[in-house]
Amino acid sequence: MRAVEKVIDGIVNSSRVPPGPRRREIQRELRAHIEDFVIAAREAGRNQNEIERLVLAHFGDPGQIARGFAWVYRHERRRLRVLAYTLSTMLLASTLLAAILATQAGLAFGFGAPIMKVLVSRHTVIEGLDILASVGVYLGLTSLESLFETRRFQKAAVLLTAIVSILIVSCAAAGLHANFLIFGLVNGLFFRAVRLLAVSKIARIGIIVVCFPLGGLVLTLLRSPFPQVALWTTCVSWLVMGLGYQLMTDLAARVDAALLNGLQRI
Repeated sequence: MRAVEKVIDGIVNSSRVPPGPRRREIQRELRAHIEDFVIAAREAGRNQNEIERLVLAHFGDPGQIARGFAWVYRHERRRLRVLAYTLSTMLLASTLLAAILATQAGLAFGFGAPIMKVLVSRHTVIEGLDILASVGVYLGLTSLESLFETRRFQKAAVLLTAIVSILIVSCAAAGLHANFLIFGLVNGLFFRAVRLLAVSKIARIGIIVVCFPLGGLVLTLLRSPFPQVALWTTCVSWLVMGLGYQLMTDLAARVDAALLNGLQRI
């Protein structure tokens, strides 16, 4: 009966219940309940048109029922969202780190420097933490933006800045270095702003090509004097890093959605 399927589809599609066994279970329960109502109406002598009208009238507004289901399963949706966010962050960050380390190893080989000294160092650990924090902040922004109707980026940025600030203060109180959190916050905000404000992909890449090597060069010079070769290596490394982050912003939404859909169907 079209009326039955219409009611069920309207409720389930609006409920935001994750696809998979849970949604199928709800569909079965709704269908059984409505079919019981239809059988009772037929036994009472109602014709097909009357039954369809009674079904729509008896079950009221599908949106209201859907909101009830959405409320019931809100914790399940949040758990899936957090798990998908964590997996997306780890996947994108590890992929980006591998690409950057491969580039740095190639540069080290080209300039005759020991490759293992480049890969196995304190700098590599710091670089990994910077990348992890940057990807985490970027994906955090995209997730938090869905909570707001207007001025999404601005509100998400304020909220995430407050969260990261609490983490930084907590690390400082525990005697831990939190520079990677500061870098990740600034970097994530920068790339999200570029993504939203620069409509053209060419414009976004142009901003990265100019800003990232320049930023890396300035930070390197502020620490200590470096040989000219090291400065060129730094510029190339930061350029590759910036382009890698830009690619991450292109892939982030698709990777996150694919993981979430996969988890929902388990």
